[in-house]
Amino acid sequence: MADTIPLPERVPAQEYMMNLMVDGDEEDDVRLHLASLCGDSIGLKQLLGECSSKEWLNYRVRPYMSPPLRLAVSGGNCECIELLLDAGAEIDLEDVKGQTPLFVATSCRKVAIMKVLLERGANPDGSRKNRCTPLLIAVRDGFSEGVKLLLKYGADTEPFDHTTCIPGWPLQHSIVYAHFSCFFELIRGGALPNLTSLSYPIKEAVIARLSVPHAILKYAKDFPEFVRLYHEAGGNLCQINTSGVPPLEANFESSPAKDALESLTGVPLSLKSLCRLCVRHQLSKEMLHSIPCLEVPSSLIPFLNFEEFYAYTIRTKENTHEKIIEKEV
Repeated sequence: MADTIPLPERVPAQEYMMNLMVDGDEEDDVRLHLASLCGDSIGLKQLLGECSSKEWLNYRVRPYMSPPLRLAVSGGNCECIELLLDAGAEIDLEDVKGQTPLFVATSCRKVAIMKVLLERGANPDGSRKNRCTPLLIAVRDGFSEGVKLLLKYGADTEPFDHTTCIPGWPLQHSIVYAHFSCFFELIRGGALPNLTSLSYPIKEAVIARLSVPHAILKYAKDFPEFVRLYHEAGGNLCQINTSGVPPLEANFESSPAKDALESLTGVPLSLKSLCRLCVRHQLSKEMLHSIPCLEVPSSLIPFLNFEEFYAYTIRTKENTHEKIIEKEV
């Protein structure tokens, strides 16, 4: 039987993290990587002043093929991130999983770092080498603040040209995980309620598979606010599924969402609601975040932003990533 090597009784957390995240060869100069990971902005600034630092600025080290900027995001120090970007670090350089620094910041819910990266020009949709996007991850985790921020910087709400490992699209994801706060931010941010409104053709089978009303009755049946906001946003409550069946004819049990769907199916939007959709359409998705600055009566701003649904975001607030983690621990 082979001899076993006993592990040390105590391993400092910082040393453990360095060994876990940075594994360079003997000839590699990984000082930039270690300083970035440890959040040592003073040491990093000194290292970046050396002539040889440029050679290692975008060098990716094992085991995750992480460049210094990706490690700085893990370390959580905004000053280190600014220093690396000022020195010329590639802002969207991926790790072995195709995760950009912004993707990592989003998955770790680091809003301040997300803001720095987005303001400095990070791609809000991440990398095509990844099989997911920052927005999809934010929606999955119920990270509504991240959703709002990504949309402000132009994240694609219908990333059908981006191969994803998770079937669906952000709007449907928010329903599958019952995150109304994310659904709310997506609608306010200009997400299309109907895929038939896309500027490019998409297969009818895909549209049927991603039917929003069917998803609500299956995954968010206790939350009728999904139905009401979807209707106010111009959603098609009679969308058929892959079997060619509209939601009210499908075999869904009675629920608050189904009651809301029955009461609204066939009911046209009010003239007031139609005017809201018309104004928002004229603004275009890129300008929706500027609604609070419009030169219109202040009483219209909340209405244009669907603020009447804001109170419902509290209902699903516990259904967040932090709450899930608490239960697991």
